[in-house]
Amino acid sequence: MKTNTKKGLVFIPDISGFTELVRNTDLVTGQIITQELLSTIIRHNKLQMEIAEIEGDAVFFFNMRSIPTADELYEQFEIMKAAFDEQVIALGKKYNLALDLHLKAIAHYGEMTEFPIAGFHKLYGEVVIEAHRLLKNNVPARSYLLITDELMAIAKPESFFPASFTHKLCELYGGLRNLCFTYILSTPQFI
Repeated sequence: MKTNTKKGLVFIPDISGFTELVRNTDLVTGQIITQELLSTIIRHNKLQMEIAEIEGDAVFFFNMRSIPTADELYEQFEIMKAAFDEQVIALGKKYNLALDLHLKAIAHYGEMTEFPIAGFHKLYGEVVIEAHRLLKNNVPARSYLLITDELMAIAKPESFFPASFTHKLCELYGGLRNLCFTYILSTPQFI
């Protein structure tokens, strides 16, 4: 079997508050809400990234063709978040629930490979493991876009993100290297 490694983008929008939704909502209603919210994220994929997997409360997008700028990634996040927030409000009204759900996204860059298995296409590489680990970070917010230093180095921002919304962290993840990233809080009109 021939493997073809490429560098690419991993972009994972993830629902914060999902565990509470599952615990506090009946199975059918929770499933409908989850389906609607994940569908909203997928429909608002303006960068036309490919989907590797849908993982419970997250959509694992990737792109090995062209890498968007940091500004394009932030705009993509804001588009998804605005649609997500509207859907959360609509679903809360429809089911008479106070839904405490928020959207965050992880954007990482690195070498990976893709292989077929049982009719699916699976991504493999450290970048995949690191992106998943970054979902469990110490960012003190529920809604943000996290961009790793690896991605920021090639997707340089064209505009300046306001300092009050932008923060930098480095964290050591067990079995992995120290990962540094910038997280950008959602703009106030979408919070």
